[in-house]
Amino acid sequence: MFSDILVYFDSMGRQFARVVTLVVAGQTFAHGLKTIGLLNALIDGALAASVSPALMVILMVAIIALAAIIMGSGNAPFFSFAAMVPEIAGKVGIPAVAMLMPMQLASGIARSMSPITGAVVAVAGVAGVSPFELVKRTAVPMVGALIVSTAASLIIGL
Repeated sequence: MFSDILVYFDSMGRQFARVVTLVVAGQTFAHGLKTIGLLNALIDGALAASVSPALMVILMVAIIALAAIIMGSGNAPFFSFAAMVPEIAGKVGIPAVAMLMPMQLASGIARSMSPITGAVVAVAGVAGVSPFELVKRTAVPMVGALIVSTAASLIIGL
């Protein structure tokens, strides 16, 4: 019995190591984006173009969703980019929460579309399928969820 349980815990440990590695890599990537100024340049460009508050929210949702997919984490992009939101929201004349809420929802939804998300890697490993095959099945409903949650946040928050 103990040898069977040991197999379970060994597998769980391997999956946990992968998840921790992905979170660290995601944090490093987000910090790199901030360090090279790519995100600030994009946001400053949008502010210079005098985009509407709703369009700015959609832009921030797109940035955070793309970052979540690339990083495989919802927390890494949200915590990395959320600190800039009060200043950005103030510049476009909306409350920070009206921008933070759809961003937070987008980071959680978009991570389900990443083939390197810890949960996707773990489930794919247990199921014996490629994480890309798993993501193909989750991407369509998650894009729908992303659109609905962003629209609802815009309707309620603005």
